[in-house]
Amino acid sequence: MALVTRVVAPNPGPYTGPGTNTWIIEAGPVVAVIDPGPDDDSHLAALNKRLAGKTVGVVLVTHSHPDHLPLAERFAAPHHASVRRHPELHDGDIVRAGTLNLTALHTPGHSADHLSFVIPEDRAIFTGDLILGHGSSMVTYPEGDVAAYLQSLDRLAALEPRILFPGHWDPVTNAMAKIEEYRKHRLEREAQLLAEVMRGSGTAAELTRRVYGDLDERLMIAAEMTMRAHLRKLVDDGLVRETGEVASRSGPGLPAARWISTGCGTCRERCARRWRRNFGPAP
Repeated sequence: MALVTRVVAPNPGPYTGPGTNTWIIEAGPVVAVIDPGPDDDSHLAALNKRLAGKTVGVVLVTHSHPDHLPLAERFAAPHHASVRRHPELHDGDIVRAGTLNLTALHTPGHSADHLSFVIPEDRAIFTGDLILGHGSSMVTYPEGDVAAYLQSLDRLAALEPRILFPGHWDPVTNAMAKIEEYRKHRLEREAQLLAEVMRGSGTAAELTRRVYGDLDERLMIAAEMTMRAHLRKLVDDGLVRETGEVASRSGPGLPAARWISTGCGTCRERCARRWRRNFGPAP
């Protein structure tokens, strides 16, 4: 079994929690490092101190967001280690570091380039921001894709992992329950949004406030971007359509188009069936 430790980057915040986890995986004298994190001098020093006397075989990156990628090349160069990430690293590719084999899985949804890394014999998965150790992951417009995100969760569940090592917060030991929790949370948000659209049309900002209620203003833009990602899926599913624009704008550069139910004959029953299947009697 591989030895897994971490160094937490000093970038705490409402979206990063305590900070980004840089994972160190040891199997023999060579280590693999996942997500070096933000380009921060103190974090670089902490990583090099932790890895003194070790050989870094490879640096892996789950996705290109600024709290995961920027330090990668700067950290890897003096260790003469390669940096591997999407799109050069493909779904199913096996990365070897010493005696350790990690399998790359393309798990889009949080971002289009998102990879997870699996140690099959340990039933361990490094999930990046697909699944976190606390709260829920952001799936936000325009990069986030709710349908792809749900498919990625299903891919993880099919592997029946024992433990998840997320990009933020602590490891998850109830892995299968956490995956199902994330799936149900995302479907519940979709059902809530669809129910609101069916009650009456609204802009993305209006629908966000109707779904989330009183929310910290610092999180409101992210919440609206989440709703926009869900609206895109509902449009693709034929349940919602976008109509026109109004004069105001709900966010920087965001048209405040109104979203309405398609009014198709089966829409209400499809919504009710989806809700009953996941959450019981429809509201």
